[in-house]
Amino acid sequence: MKKISLIALLTFLTISISAQSLIPTKFGMKAGLNFSTLSISSVDGVQPTVNSSQIGITAGVCFHIPLSDKWFINPEVLYSQKGTSFDYEFTHDYANQRDKYATTTQLTLSYVELNPTISVKASDKLALNFGPSISFLIGAEYIYTQDPMGNPLNTNHMLNPELIETATLDAGLNLGLSYFITEYFLADTRVCVGFMKAAEVTQPNETGDSDPAYTLKNRAIVLSLAYLF
Repeated sequence: MKKISLIALLTFLTISISAQSLIPTKFGMKAGLNFSTLSISSVDGVQPTVNSSQIGITAGVCFHIPLSDKWFINPEVLYSQKGTSFDYEFTHDYANQRDKYATTTQLTLSYVELNPTISVKASDKLALNFGPSISFLIGAEYIYTQDPMGNPLNTNHMLNPELIETATLDAGLNLGLSYFITEYFLADTRVCVGFMKAAEVTQPNETGDSDPAYTLKNRAIVLSLAYLF
C-alpha cells in the first residue's frame, strides 16, 4: 500500500512538473488607472464626512509563473496612487462667539505595492485572480481649504489646518479578473480593499489643540493593461 501511494505521489509530481515545464515563465509590464476612495470612519461625536473618488495611476512590472496548466502565481511590483477628496464642517468657540467652518481636503497617497496574486484560468481567455496586497507609503500630500460659514465676527480669522498622520504600511486583499486579448496581451480589473488604517485626521478643538476625528482606509477599483514577454 505504501509503495502504491509513493508511486501515485511521484506520478502526480512528475505530471505537475511536466505540465509546468511546457508553459514558460513570462515577464511583463503593466499600467492602468486607480479609481480610489478612502473608507472614512468618524470618532464618536464627530460629524460624518462627505467624500468623493479620485483617479490615480498605477504602473510597474509583473510575472506570470505557471504552477500547472490552470494555476499561476502572478507577482507584481507597482507604483500606485490612491486618495480621495472629503468635506466636513466643525465649530470653534471663542470667548464671545461661536464660528462655523466648512473644510475641504484633497489627499493623495503614493505607494510601492507588492501583489503576490494567485490566478486560476477559467478558460483560455478568462482568469480569476485573488491574493494579498502589501503597500509601502513613499509619498503623501494634501491640499486643505477652510471657509467660515455664516457671519463670524472676525472674517479674516483662519484656524490652523487639520493634521493628517499617514501610516507607512498598508495591507489588503485583491479580487479580480484577467482577460487575455492575445497570448501576450491582457486586460485586468480588480477591487482592492485595505484592512489597515492608512491615515488619521485630527481637527482643531476649543482649546486650540487637535483631537482625532477620522480614520481612513484605502479602497480602489483598478483597471490596467499588461504585456507579457
